[in-house]
Amino acid sequence: MPEPSRLFSKKYGQVLLRNQKVARFEVSALSLPEGSSVLEIGPGPGTLTEILLESGYKVTAIEADHRFAEELAYRFRDSVETGFLKIIKGDFLKIEPEPYDGIIGNVPYQISSEIVFRLGLYSFTRAVLMFQREFCQRLVAKTDSKDYSRLSVNAQLRFRVRLIARVSRNSFYPVPEVDSAVVELIPRNEFSEESISAADVTFRKLFSSRRKKISTILKGIDQKFAEKRVGEISPEDLYEMVINYVSSRSSRQTV
Repeated sequence: MPEPSRLFSKKYGQVLLRNQKVARFEVSALSLPEGSSVLEIGPGPGTLTEILLESGYKVTAIEADHRFAEELAYRFRDSVETGFLKIIKGDFLKIEPEPYDGIIGNVPYQISSEIVFRLGLYSFTRAVLMFQREFCQRLVAKTDSKDYSRLSVNAQLRFRVRLIARVSRNSFYPVPEVDSAVVELIPRNEFSEESISAADVTFRKLFSSRRKKISTILKGIDQKFAEKRVGEISPEDLYEMVINYVSSRSSRQTV
């Protein structure tokens, strides 16, 4: 089979993890019992896949690049035959969600937001994912910080998000222009996916005018939020505010 570096393609936004210590940390962070089902997003040449299989997990690997999918099928043919590895050639964003115990992956930077939003449709215990470091800082950002954003709100309503490792750009081939980080996502299951998605229409509107007071963007808003700006409101309070606002507007329109 070709060397992994020769299979690199800019088309899929690939950077290949070459630091085994980082890979083993990611797998250990899943902290799941042997035999657990794990979905791996974008396995590439199989750096994480190998460690996952060594750990006794049953792995489903979704790979968009047919060359890597073929390499995985050849390299781990014994695991495929025994049912410990299933390889799906396809786009994670288009695959029908199924339940897994864990989700892991070093994902393409350019579709990071789409992947986080898509994960809201999945049932799982814990996800361990590597993203660009600045993106991770936005995921975990708190109110009144420059990184607090619509992404922060959406992620934190769906998951308990924790940054668990920082990763140097030198851990990859080819070396990217940015450093990375690893985050842990644990589903909260406190708000329905449908209601968060509905509220997100208003989140987008608010964060596009984040310097304005809420009352200048949403007319008739609850007075306790009227003088605040969106960056000052926690995800939970923002969700409650928007749901109540939309509900009250609907009630007035149907009277």
